[in-house]
Amino acid sequence: MNFQHSNINGIHIATAEMPHMESVSAGIFIPTGSRYETEELNGIAHFAEHMIFKGTNNHSALDLAIQIEGAGGTINAFTTEDQTCIETRGPANQLPRYIEIMSEMIWNSVFDSEEIEREREVIAEEIVMYQENPSDHIHDLLSEALWTNHPLGRPITGTEKSIQKITAKELQNFTEQQYLTKGLTLAVAGKISHQDVCKIAEIHLPKTNIKTNTTNQFEPYPNPSSIPLNTSHIHEQRDIDQIHLAIAFHTDGRHSENRHVLRLMSLILGETMSSRLFQELREKRGLCYHVASDYSLYHDTGTFEIHAGLDATRLKDSLQIINQLIQEILKNGFTKAELEQTLSYATGQSQIALESTHSRMSWMGDSLLCFNKIIDPKDSESTLKSTTLQQLNNLAQQLFSTDNLAIATIGPQTTEEVYQIITNTITC
Repeated sequence: MNFQHSNINGIHIATAEMPHMESVSAGIFIPTGSRYETEELNGIAHFAEHMIFKGTNNHSALDLAIQIEGAGGTINAFTTEDQTCIETRGPANQLPRYIEIMSEMIWNSVFDSEEIEREREVIAEEIVMYQENPSDHIHDLLSEALWTNHPLGRPITGTEKSIQKITAKELQNFTEQQYLTKGLTLAVAGKISHQDVCKIAEIHLPKTNIKTNTTNQFEPYPNPSSIPLNTSHIHEQRDIDQIHLAIAFHTDGRHSENRHVLRLMSLILGETMSSRLFQELREKRGLCYHVASDYSLYHDTGTFEIHAGLDATRLKDSLQIINQLIQEILKNGFTKAELEQTLSYATGQSQIALESTHSRMSWMGDSLLCFNKIIDPKDSESTLKSTTLQQLNNLAQQLFSTDNLAIATIGPQTTEEVYQIITNTITC
């Protein structure tokens, strides 16, 4: 693919030229997120992302929206544990305006006190919305069970209590320390040339060299082998008919040689209609509507997860089937047919995904933030295709252990009732 990469004042400039398109996707990726926060200011990265939409020295919040939408585009932003991104999509000939406005929002926000108070209420409502939806809130509970007393174990949005402590000065300090640091990336895909994007970047991005000091460092997660890990379970009792279940196993981080193996394992176990979890729990037994596996990787740690929404009376039966599936894998491993089918599915879906400007833009931004280079999708595909059954089976033996396990549940049972079911059924 036609990926190109330059460096201007320490900022990565990455492009994917797609001359057959009429549109463009552009994103500014900032190497900071919720794991860069203190416990006292939990939620400040997400709060700051909200506030960049609330006005600059030159434009009000409404003006900013009009600048993008009046040019036929859309604008959005998101915050994760280790990155913040603001992104636009629209006609390719409007790219200079998009980059100008995004740059102004990121580095010239005014953090008006009245806007902060209004947005504080908006975020409080967002927190309540997630908490009241068990399928959303279960993720925060699982993170807490996985990474207790660590930034990764705290909610990205913060809590209703923690966001009350965040002031204009603290938002200003956070963005000054975090928003112009090593790894900062502008990624653009669509009907553009690399040369033109570099010219636009030179005009609209900050002129001073980015910071290379340690102001944006995160708290490392201890090597799992150096800390005692035991089954961690968090349950929240609610008066609902369903029980929401999340099971997770600690993994190595994104720089592990096993990351492509983990991807295939997740596909085989629960990401497709032909996966083991979907077939055994939903198709053969009708135990649930939703069941799936997934994985998340950070710089220094990661997690492999299984999620399900169940009738509360069927928790024991479902856990027994999940445990049987894991035991079967530990005893007999995966099959050659599963590996071959999953490789075909994974490569096909990756090729389809990279047909859009947004996916190529995201690929470049993630690559540079996570690996300091643009990973060629063909190299990634080759690595994936090199996966062996032995690697899959070895990883299963490494991960699936009760000493490496965290579980979160939300449902009508008491904590003791759920804990007894878990301890009597999960034996991996």
